Amino acid sequence: KQWYQRRVAITAGGIPSFGLGPVGIKQVHEWGDFEVDKSVKYVIVTYDPYYCHTKLTEAYLYIKENKAEFIAPDCDNFFAVSSTRKVPGSLSMQAGLSAVLEEKPRIMGKPDPLFFELIQKEHGEMNLSKTIMIGDNYNTDIKFGFNCGISTALVLTGNTKPEDIASFGGKQPDFVLGGLGDINDDLENTKFLRG
Repeated sequence: KQWYQRRVAITAGGIPSFGLGPVGIKQVHEWGDFEVDKSVKYVIVTYDPYYCHTKLTEAYLYIKENKAEFIAPDCDNFFAVSSTRKVPGSLSMQAGLSAVLEEKPRIMGKPDPLFFELIQKEHGEMNLSKTIMIGDNYNTDIKFGFNCGISTALVLTGNTKPEDIASFGGKQPDFVLGGLGDINDDLENTKFLRG
């Protein structure tokens, strides 16, 4: 189960966590006696198939009463589940909390360049002219590349479809690929749809 794997990864990193996976449902009248754990410093909201009013309320109370920081590791509008269907992504879960808090979360994943900075810190400076971000989501993957100052290649096999490209306005990806299978080891011989 994806939620369980995330919880194991967070806990293995030395960060105690809770809230991933199924929870008991609370009725509105039960929140009056809810004790807010004062040790909670961060509320991370991402995709959770068990997201519900109980989790929304608990997150709200930790942020309002504890001054916990509201963090989002991604801001995906949709997840492509097939070539013809998308389902709401993590942004749909963050939106409810953002609405009641009247604030947006701190984005700690794409398109924020923080992870790129951490990779460079760990592995040394990269030659940005030889670095490319390849992804299927313009709003996260491609904007991440823009924010990091690297080339971008949009793959049309996931969240973005060919007809979506015209709606981007502004900055366009450097390259557009039909699929990951179009990439060759030698990028000079790669079959780009555009670029």
